[in-house]
Amino acid sequence: MEMRGDVRVYSGIFLIILAALAVIIFLKPKAKTTKPITTFEECQAAGYPVMQSYPPQCTLPNGRFFVQQVVE
Repeated sequence: MEMRGDVRVYSGIFLIILAALAVIIFLKPKAKTTKPITTFEECQAAGYPVMQSYPPQCTLPNGRFFVQQVVE
């Protein structure tokens, strides 16, 4: 008779853990999907540093940079 009680306790603990994992998985914030930056204007709007050179250049953290098109 004691064994049935143990099974119920372990089943209950298992279900609580399973429910907690389900809540964590479903409430986990989704990663932002961002559009890749392809122009100087997009780089600047995203808040990346702009060098005060002529023409101005905006640099991404990965080393890629974009040069502002200057019309003279």
